[in-house]
Amino acid sequence: MKRAFGIVLAIVLASCGSDEPETSPPAETPDDSRLESLTDENPDPKIVEVHLEAKTAIKTFANSPPTSVWTYNGSTPGPLIDARVGDTLVVHFKNDLPEPTTIHWHGVRLPASMDGTPATQPPIEPGASFEYTFTLKDPGLFWFHPHVRSDVQVNKGLYGAIRVRAEAEPIADQEKILVLDDIKLKADGSIPDFLDDTSLMMGRGGNTVLVNGSANATLRFRPNATVRLRLVNAANGRFFNLALAGVKLHVIGTDGGLAKPYDTDRLLIAPGERYDVMLSVPGAAGTSLDLVTEPYNRGHDSGEDPPLNVAHVAIEGEPVTAPAPMPTSTAPLEPLPVASETSPLVLNEKTLPTGEVVFTINDKTAPDVPPLMVPRNTVRAFEIKNESEMDHPFHLHGFFFQVLERNGVPVGTDALVNKDTIVVPMKSSLKIVARFDEPGMWMYHCHILEHAEHGMMGEIHVE
Repeated sequence: MKRAFGIVLAIVLASCGSDEPETSPPAETPDDSRLESLTDENPDPKIVEVHLEAKTAIKTFANSPPTSVWTYNGSTPGPLIDARVGDTLVVHFKNDLPEPTTIHWHGVRLPASMDGTPATQPPIEPGASFEYTFTLKDPGLFWFHPHVRSDVQVNKGLYGAIRVRAEAEPIADQEKILVLDDIKLKADGSIPDFLDDTSLMMGRGGNTVLVNGSANATLRFRPNATVRLRLVNAANGRFFNLALAGVKLHVIGTDGGLAKPYDTDRLLIAPGERYDVMLSVPGAAGTSLDLVTEPYNRGHDSGEDPPLNVAHVAIEGEPVTAPAPMPTSTAPLEPLPVASETSPLVLNEKTLPTGEVVFTINDKTAPDVPPLMVPRNTVRAFEIKNESEMDHPFHLHGFFFQVLERNGVPVGTDALVNKDTIVVPMKSSLKIVARFDEPGMWMYHCHILEHAEHGMMGEIHVE
């Protein structure tokens, strides 16, 4: 970044492996999964201007043979975009891939013309360029990925993270951004191009778990440190059910920013979701822990996903003598007004006479799902019923929503959070509400990308 943030924050301003605590730490070895930050090329302190290029590259994952991947600026994930609330982000994007693409800014509230979907933008052809420009309205962790053949292009490596800071942030001794993914590698290091029945039904699953693009990643924590983890699940279909043995995860936020803190032993993160977590590092220098994803049954008689190591945690360096306190409260979230209308959305799947499996919204498949018409500045509720035998992560473009009911049971106002992606468990229902204050055509879909590309996608037209 070209400029100081202009506020004293006792938190880390870099990603995984670039720890910058409140006091000067002893020298330490960087994590092998470090995210590089994009250089801001604009001298204006309120404008972040960067260049992104989608292009192919060769990458080696652990001991696998070299793999051909698709990248932003030669890396997967792409480089981190760092900014503050109120900044204007200008992205000069060039497509050097062999097929058309776009960039969708997942979770960012922006003009529809900048949303990077087929409803709002013609695909950017190979060799062509496009300039994305919008103001960053909200603090939090967001991410970006294509919305053209997204199941294929994201699986090949096209995704990256955006961190937007508020003027005041929770205090931590270390902060790390973890972009979670998995990838299926063949014996020769290649990524399968075909989509088999299991990959279609459950999303492309991988045999190699990645943290910031690294397999067998190591995260380095100082003893006694209060660590802030900003987590995003960029996988096509894998649900990460995270746990760190013997360590409480203190959740302080989710997709739409900070929320009322709570403790948990494990944290389920569906594709597209983000979580903001604090933890206290146990043990002395020289000890270690493993961050794992525990078994989770997503449905369809698939059984539980097997437990897997996500990253190795090495505890090293000088102990933190006065660790930062855990946040215990945040400003209460303002509930949205009562909606004047509720629209039903029924999620399901069916097999066509041809034998093809498709995923449906109100028994229709994209692009034949009728658009929902919503007047601008209207508060609209949606009753989402999942009648299928598996979980679906529901994602709404361009707006945050709040959950009002789960299976008909009201959610208390003290549990309100702003979300843009949420799991709708199998054979269950959610009632959500959103304020539609930005005109345009906005997509909503299942964020198991194979489901979206095979029918489970619709549009909301804000008039």
